[in-house]
Amino acid sequence: MKDNTAYTVQDRWVKMPMTEYINGYRDFGRVRGYCRECDRYGNCWACPPYDFDETALPDRFTDISLLATVITPSEGVLLSPETADRFIRFERQRLDCLLLRMERDAEVPGRTARAFFAGTCLLCPPEQCTRREGRPCRHPESIRPSLEAMGFDIARTAADIFNTPLQWSRNGQLPKYLTLISALARKF
Repeated sequence: MKDNTAYTVQDRWVKMPMTEYINGYRDFGRVRGYCRECDRYGNCWACPPYDFDETALPDRFTDISLLATVITPSEGVLLSPETADRFIRFERQRLDCLLLRMERDAEVPGRTARAFFAGTCLLCPPEQCTRREGRPCRHPESIRPSLEAMGFDIARTAADIFNTPLQWSRNGQLPKYLTLISALARKF
C-alpha cells in the first residue's frame, strides 16, 4: 500500500491520431533489439515474441491516448532500488486496473480498444510465468503488451510528447523521478 507521504504522482494524458504516433515514434527493429536483450523475451506472456503480428496491431486503431505517470519521491525519502520497485508496482497496479476498465468501457459495437501497459507483466513472479513451461497464461484477461513491445520509442515519447525526459541510474545514483508510459488505443 502507498504511504501518501512517500511520493507524489502526476498523470498526464495526450491524445493523438495513431498514424501520427506510429510515424513519429515507432522504430520497430531498434526497439525490438532492446527486447531481445532482456531475459523476459520469450519467457513472459506480456513480452515478445507473440503469436500475432505485433507490427500490424497498432495499425488497427485510429487514435491513441498516451499516459505519462511521473513518480517523484517526497523530500527526505531515499529512492533505493527497493523503494523504486515498490512505488512502480503500486502505481502499475493502479494504472493497469484503470486502463483495463477504460478498455472494457470503450468496447461497444463498432468500437474497439486496447490497453498498453507500462512495461512487462507484474502478475506472476518472472520465474513462475507459465510461458517458460509452454503452458497458457494464468491471467490472459489481465495482461497487455507494452508500447515498447510494439516497437515504440518510450524515451522519445516521454521527452517529446510529455517534455519529461526519462531518467536513469548513473554511478550508483538513482533518478530524481520515475516515469511510466502507458496508453489506450481506440478504433471508432
